[in-house]
Amino acid sequence: MGNDTRLNPRPGLRRWVCNNLESPINREVITELHYDGTVVMAANLSFIRESEEPPGQDDALPVSERLVTACCYDFIATAQEQQRKLRLDSTLQLTAAIISPDKPRALAPLTSTWGDGPEGTVPYARRPHHLQPAHTALSPAADDDEGRSGADELCTDLMSQFGV
Repeated sequence: MGNDTRLNPRPGLRRWVCNNLESPINREVITELHYDGTVVMAANLSFIRESEEPPGQDDALPVSERLVTACCYDFIATAQEQQRKLRLDSTLQLTAAIISPDKPRALAPLTSTWGDGPEGTVPYARRPHHLQPAHTALSPAADDDEGRSGADELCTDLMSQFGV
């Protein structure tokens, strides 16, 4: 998200909402921080905007492993800071899911062999129409290393369903 979005959250119904839906150059991301400690984050992983021609129903939606990793890390960091700010004393149950916006359709993983090279779909990757949600827990006394390992766990659980 851009600086303006992070520095200027908007009040909502019992929550604070940050989004960049009006920015034409960024991926669409919405983050909600609820007063009860709930954190919700949604991101457009395929980067297909409403103004663009959507892919056909037989085309697979691309899912970038880098973006999934970044979203998992952002989600955990946001939940951890919300947990600290509200001084929550119970363990948080965190769930990450990848869904298709309209109806179930094939999802194709985009991965990079060398880490920072171009992303592509490997020929042996599965293209599931539905992914099981990934879960992890974050204790109230969790340090940053535990948060990073939770983010790695979420990302690994999601991406392993593609067979990569």
